Amino acid sequence: MGQKENYFAKKEKVYGQFFTPPLVADFIVRFALMFLDGRERAIDPACGDGVFLAKLINAGFREVWGVDIDPHVLDLIPINVRERAKILIMDALSRGGLLESGLPENYFDLVVGNPPFSSKYGRVSDTRLLLYELGRGRSSQAIEVLFLERFIQLARKDGVIGIILPEGIFASKSLVDVRKFILKYRVLAVVSLPRGVFRGTLSTSSKTHILFLKKTPNNGENVLMIETNSLVELEGNIEDLLKRGISVKPQIENLTPRFYTSVDAGIGFKTGLEVKTLDELVEEIKTGATEYGVKRVFSEKGLRFISAKIVTPLGLDFSRDERFVEPGSHMDKPRAHVKPGDILFVRVGVGCSGRACVVVDDNDLGIADDWIYIIRLKDKEYLPYYVAIYMQSKLGRMQIERMKRGVGTVNIPKTELLKLKIPIPPTDVLKEIKNKYVEMVVKLRKGEKKEAEKIFSDLLNLVEKITVNT
Repeated sequence: MGQKENYFAKKEKVYGQFFTPPLVADFIVRFALMFLDGRERAIDPACGDGVFLAKLINAGFREVWGVDIDPHVLDLIPINVRERAKILIMDALSRGGLLESGLPENYFDLVVGNPPFSSKYGRVSDTRLLLYELGRGRSSQAIEVLFLERFIQLARKDGVIGIILPEGIFASKSLVDVRKFILKYRVLAVVSLPRGVFRGTLSTSSKTHILFLKKTPNNGENVLMIETNSLVELEGNIEDLLKRGISVKPQIENLTPRFYTSVDAGIGFKTGLEVKTLDELVEEIKTGATEYGVKRVFSEKGLRFISAKIVTPLGLDFSRDERFVEPGSHMDKPRAHVKPGDILFVRVGVGCSGRACVVVDDNDLGIADDWIYIIRLKDKEYLPYYVAIYMQSKLGRMQIERMKRGVGTVNIPKTELLKLKIPIPPTDVLKEIKNKYVEMVVKLRKGEKKEAEKIFSDLLNLVEKITVNT
C-alpha cells in the first residue's frame, strides 16, 4: 500500500474532522509564507495527526503549537513532532482554558489548520457561544464558524491565517453574516479544493475551500481566486498556480472561486442577440416527485420512472435505469408527469447536477423523480431543444456552476436557475437545432450512441458559435 493509500486508510477523527493530506498541508504553509516576514511562532488549533505541525517545523518556525480535544491524536503524531512542538489536549474553543494554559491570543505569526465541520460534529449550543462575536445572541453556531473566529483571535496583528472551510461558509445565503465578518479583514486568497479530498465513511464528496486571511483591516484590496481540479496542482511551483488565479473585488453574496472565474473567463454573449432570463421564458417550473421508504414500490410495467441517471445530454436513456410505476399507486404523482417539449433538468447530485434534456415525444413520457426540475417553456415548438443544449454549452455551464450550492450534496436552487441568461438566436437556427436534436435522440434509441454523440458535439459547436463572443 502506497503513502497516499496509507493516509486514506486511516480512521477519520471522531470529532468531525478528516485528517488533512500532507500535500494540502504543505501547500497551505508554503502559500501563507509568501505573506509573512518572519517565522517565529505558528499554531494549528485543531492539530489532529500533526500534519500541519510537521510542515511548520520543517518551514523553520521557532515555536510550533498544536491543540486538539481528542487525546488519541497523540498516538498518531510522530515522535519527532511531539518532541519539537508544544501540544495541548483541550478544547480550543474554550478561551478561558487556553489562557490558563499559557496560550496567548494576538500572538502567532501563522495560524493554520483544518477544523472540524458541523456537518459531522454538530453545532455548538453551549456557553462557548458567548466568547465569540459570531456566537453571541444565537442559540447555536456551526463549529467551523467559531474555529474561524478562533484562528483570527490567535493571530497577531498582520499575522496570516490559512484555514480549510466547507463551501457553505463561502456561498450559503444563511451565512452572509460570516462573510461580512471575514471581509472585515484582508482576504488574501480563496483556493478551491477538489471534491473528495477528505475521504472517509462519513464524507466522500464535500466541497471545501482554503481561506487565506491577513489580520489587518480590509482596505478594499482585491482577492485572488484559484480553482483547482486535482491535488497534483498543489504540488508544483506556487507561482504557476498564482498565474491561473484571477484577482477580483470580492462580493459578499459569494466568495467561491468558481463564482468569479465563470464571470471573468473572458467569454461573453455575442452582440446582436436578445438575451432573456429563463424566468422570462418559462410557463412553469416544478420539482418532480416520488416516494421513499416502504411506499417506494416499482412494478414490472406501467408508467416509466424517470430518475436523474436517465437524463443525459443525448436525451432520455431509459436503458440506464429501466423502472416502472403502477398507475394510481402511491408512486404515481400526477404533478410529476412530463409532457413532450418539457426540459428535464437535474437539480441535485455530485457529477449529475446541471444535466438537461428534452422530452421529445410520447416515447419519453413518464414520472420525473424529485432530483429533477420539469421546465415547461411558453414556446414549446423550438426553444426547448435549444435551451437544453445551451445549458450544456460554455455560457450555460459557467452560469450554472455559479448556482450550485451545498457541501456534500450539491443542489441548484430554482430561484437561481431562473436567473440563467439565455441569448435567443433566430427562428431558422432554432428549427435547425430542433431537427438535429430529434435526430440525435433517434440515434440514441437505436443504440447508435457514437453517432448520437457526434450530433451532440455538432450541436454544442453550433450553439457556441452563435452565442459566444469570440
